[in-house]
Order: sequence, then structure tokens, then C-alpha cells
Amino acid sequence: MHMQTTLLLLVFFVIAILLGIILRRLLKNTAIPYSVALLLLGMLIGTSLNVDSHIPVLNELNSAFVLASQLDANLIMFIFLPALVFESAFSLEVHLFKRMFSQIAVLAIPGLVICTLFTAILSLTVLPWHWSLGTALMFGAIVSATDPVAVVSLLKEMCSRVRLQTLIEGESLLNDGTAIVLFTLFLSLATQVKPEFNTLEVIYEFFRVVSIGVLIGAVVAAISLKFIGSIFNDSLIEIALTLVLPYLVFYLSEHLFHASGVVSVVTLALIYAGPGRTRFSPEVMEHLHHFWHTLSFLFNTLIFILVGLVVSTRLGIADLANWQYLAVIFAGILVIRTMVIVGLMPILGRIGIGLTKEKSIVLIWGGLRGAVSLALALIVATNESLDIQLRDQVLFLTAGIVVLTIIVNGSSMRFVMAKLGLDKLPKAKQQAFAKVQHKISDEIITVRERLHADEHLKAVNWPLVDKNIVSVCEPFEDEQSLDTEVEFLRKLLESERQFYWNQFGKGLLSQDATHILVEAIEKALDGTPKIWPRSSIEKHWTIPTWSLRCGSVPLIGAYARGVSYRQHIIIFESARGLFESSQYILELAPSLSLEPAHLEQAMKQIRQVNLFAQNTLNDFRQKSPHLVERVESYLALRILLNTERKMIQELSHEGMISEVDAEKLIEAVEFKMHQSKKQRAD
Repeated sequence: MHMQTTLLLLVFFVIAILLGIILRRLLKNTAIPYSVALLLLGMLIGTSLNVDSHIPVLNELNSAFVLASQLDANLIMFIFLPALVFESAFSLEVHLFKRMFSQIAVLAIPGLVICTLFTAILSLTVLPWHWSLGTALMFGAIVSATDPVAVVSLLKEMCSRVRLQTLIEGESLLNDGTAIVLFTLFLSLATQVKPEFNTLEVIYEFFRVVSIGVLIGAVVAAISLKFIGSIFNDSLIEIALTLVLPYLVFYLSEHLFHASGVVSVVTLALIYAGPGRTRFSPEVMEHLHHFWHTLSFLFNTLIFILVGLVVSTRLGIADLANWQYLAVIFAGILVIRTMVIVGLMPILGRIGIGLTKEKSIVLIWGGLRGAVSLALALIVATNESLDIQLRDQVLFLTAGIVVLTIIVNGSSMRFVMAKLGLDKLPKAKQQAFAKVQHKISDEIITVRERLHADEHLKAVNWPLVDKNIVSVCEPFEDEQSLDTEVEFLRKLLESERQFYWNQFGKGLLSQDATHILVEAIEKALDGTPKIWPRSSIEKHWTIPTWSLRCGSVPLIGAYARGVSYRQHIIIFESARGLFESSQYILELAPSLSLEPAHLEQAMKQIRQVNLFAQNTLNDFRQKSPHLVERVESYLALRILLNTERKMIQELSHEGMISEVDAEKLIEAVEFKMHQSKKQRAD
């Protein structure tokens, strides 16, 4: 029997993924959100499960989907939630998240608490079922949180605005954790015969659960990053760790310490995506993001089909009055979310990066409820200490709200964003993007002329070819009226940051130097972007006074000299990286410039950065020639080893050497890389 159950679950997973792949292919170039289509597909399958068939294969599939619809709610939470929350937080732009954290925290904590209270009041007022205060608060917590699974999958399909996406994703991640904490507290209150509501106890328990969750995520991140830092380019180990650890911290938090597992997973992911990024092998990062992107697609496909199945199979046809109550509650939670966000606008508009009226409307309409709300309702539905009628009522209302928000809000989100003008890039970005297109156009025209003169391409139908590239080759029109200076500076700084990550990926910048330089860029991007000065770099370039004074002191002298030596190396490497990046940006700036005045001002600041780095390097060469020799020797060796590895890979792709032999040669090269890295650190 157990073997049969396992096989049926396997059948469900395989068929669900295949259906998702087919659906995604059919929805290509359509306006229908993938998540909405999956939910409807799941509901359609759920309604057809009772149909008898004389075909054995169809009966087998029917049994597989029936079994899937009966999965335990806790199992759904533990299988899908840690991975999906980790992927969402790991893909966030951490710098933006930190800048917007105050806004996200206001929405996710006081904002959700207010929504929970008002929803509880609404349910006590509207519903005729005589719920207790604990039950109403529990229901309010279930349906007040925007679900990261639903919101994030929807936004990634249609939102090209990183700041808006980060705000909504960040809120959905944090208020999901807040909602689960509140749900746990109010569930225990709802199951008490004589409930005692102590506000101070609830507040204390909330902060205990959240703070312990943060601590567990941070401790596991610190320990694991120490281990990951000792590994060199082992993608299997590094990727496997990122898969296992979200489940580990979720389990530790939820079951051993009774804290917030979601908060722990978010903390772990943000540390990995931020300060921990340089601890991963540069060669592994691309594979790591591809792995999590694929896993997210698989899990999103499964969970939305599951939600549709559960809704359609576990809920019977309720009487008309219940549907009326559902409509009122659905409208009510939309009004409550609107009131809360409008009420918080004076605060939200003044902290973080601010909030416009258009973005606040998207924030309101993007408050989808999803699998987390449904899983919490299923936990209520299987809690035998509650009245059976109450359990059915909570499940009915929650499932109805989940379906309505995903179908109504989700399917109309694209229309809402288009009406508000948020489906396109801002005007300044559009102009910068047009400049990039113009640069692409120039290259295409050059290649076209070369192809046109090619003797072996005399039969090309050039009018037909030109029709397909005309949109790229249209001439660029410079709009002087637009204020594009901020966008131009931001683009230059973002290009410089990417230059550092590329250098790190090639092994030409160390972890510490990359961290210093990227951090300086992110500070320069705060508020109004500025290329010069780079005061944060100068702070990192100071040698600790105690290490210079204690160099000859017994016992600690060797340690002090080691600290001084490593700091000298960091200064030289980061100064070299800064100099090379400023040279690169000096060449890049004219091709991205939109107005001569902006270009002249930017070039002046870039030259100041270049001079600053050059003076630091010259000073270093005069004072510490032996260190310069060591660092530059390492860089030369690293460049040559990178070249050797790249050549082996190219020969393998061309069939000049077998893959097995190529792997052995690459392993030998990477062993030399690892050894040289260790020698430099000593």
C-alpha cells in the first residue's frame, strides 16, 4: 500500500510538471499570467476527478490527483515554502532591500497587524456564525498576508521596475512570516475553552519568535559561509548546501525553537545574496542562480496546481448565503488593505525610497493571497479541537479569497499597471535604453554591410531581412527636454559594479577587494547617485595602528604583522580594481551619454576616481615594492591559468579532446588555482 501511494505521488509530480511545461508553452506571448492559468487548470482537474473511466491509465491518473489533493497541509508547507521563500529572497537585490527595509517593515508588521484586526472586526460584524474573538483574529491573520508564492511569480512575469518589485516581494516575504507567527498565537487562543487575551504576552511572543528566527538564520549562514569559503569551485557541494540549509533552518526554527521558520529562511537567503556572495566560488554563481530559477519554476507549477485541486475537491457547493458572505469578505479585505496603505502613505512616502500614488495602487491591487493562506486554513480544517462547522467555514472563506484574489487581481494586474503607465520603463530609463538600442543598431549595420559584401551570401533577400531588424536600426532621437542625468550616473555606477563582479568571476579580484568596491558603489547609488567622492573606500584603506605598533611585540607580533600584511594586500588589490574600472567607465561613458553637459560632468568625476586610484597605486609601489611583486605575480598566474582552462573548454567543445579528459585537465588547473589562492592568503 505504501509503495502504491509513493508511485501515485510520483505520477502526480510528473504529470503536473508536464502540464505546466505545455501550459507555459501555450501561454507564450499571451497576456494570461502563468500562475492564474495553473490555478484554473488545477481547479478544472479537481472538478473532473469524480468522473468514472473504463480506461486503466486514466483511473491511475485520477487516483494520483485525488491523493495529491489530500496531502497534509503541514507537508505542503514544509516541502514548498522553504525553497520558494529562499529563492525569492536570494534573487532580491540586497542593496535595494536594505534601502527599502523601513518601508517593507512598516507594511509587513504594523500594516499586517492592522489588517488582521480590521478583518477580525469585519468577520465578527458581517458573518452570522458567532465566532469568538480568537477565531476572528486567527482568520484575520490567515487572509491578511500577501503570499510570496502568488505575488512573486506574478510580478516576475510582468514587472520591469526593480524597485516596485523589491517592495512588493519584500513585503510579501516578511508579512508571510508575521502572519504565520500571529496565526500560531491566535490558533492557540481559538482552541481555549475560556480564552485569555494578554496583549503584552502576544507582543513578547511575537518579538521572541521573530528575533530567534533571525538569529538562527544568521548563525547557520555564518557557519555555512565559513565552510563554503574553504571550497574551491565545487558546484555540487555549494549548490547542494543552498538546497539543504533552507529546510534545516526552517526545521530548527519551527520545531526545535518554536520560532519563525520563514524569517530564518529569509535571513539566510539575504546574507547569502549580500555579504556572502563573494564566499561562493565565482564559477559556481551562474549555475547556482540557474538551479534555483529552475527549482522555483517546478515548485510554483506544483503548488498552484495543488491549490486548485484542494479548492475544488475539499469544498462542496456551499449555499447561496455563504457565497454572499464570501463576496462581502473579499470586498472588505480589499477595502481594508486600501485603507491601511493610504493611511500609512504619509510614513511610506517619507522613508526608504518614497512611494508614489501609482505604485501604491499596484501595492494595493497586488495583495494576492495564495498557498500559504490555504495551507494555514487546512491546518485549521484538520484541527480536531475546533468545531467541525467552524473549520469548514474558515476553509471555505479562505479558499474563496485565494481563488478570487489570484483570478480577479492577478489576471487584471497587467491591465492596472498598463493604465498607470508602470508596465514600461520610466521616461529617463526609456531614453537610456534607446541609446543602448542605438549602439546595438550601429553594430548590426556594420555587420550587415560586411554580410552584404560577402560573395557567399549573394542570394540573400535583404528587404525581407531588413524588415526583421528595422526596429533596432531605427535612428535614435535625442530628447533634450528630459532630465536624464540621474539615470545616466546610475547606469555608469551599475556598469562599474558589474565590472567588479566580472573581475571577481575571473579571479582577478579577491573577496575582500570586491566587497569593498561593490559596497562603495551601493553607497554611491543611495539617494542621488554620485561618482565622486568615494569616502567609504578610504575608510577601508587605513592600516590598524595597533598592528604597526605591535609588530615587534612578543607573542602577538606575528599576528599583528599578518593583519598589517593582509590589509596592505587588500589596499593594493582594491586600488588596482578601482583604477581598471575607472578606465573602463571612461571608455563606456560617451556611448551611454544623452546630453553633452551630463557627459562632461561625469567624465570630470570619473577622472577624479581614476587619479585617486592611480595616486594610491603609485604610493604603494614606492613604499611596498615586495608586496606589489607578490600580488602582481599572483594576478599574472591567475590570468594564465584562466586562459589555460578556457582553452581546454574550447577544445572540448570542438571535439579535439574528450569530455572526460577535459575534466581531468580542468581539475588539475583548478587545483593550481586553489593552491595559488591559499599561498596568497598565507
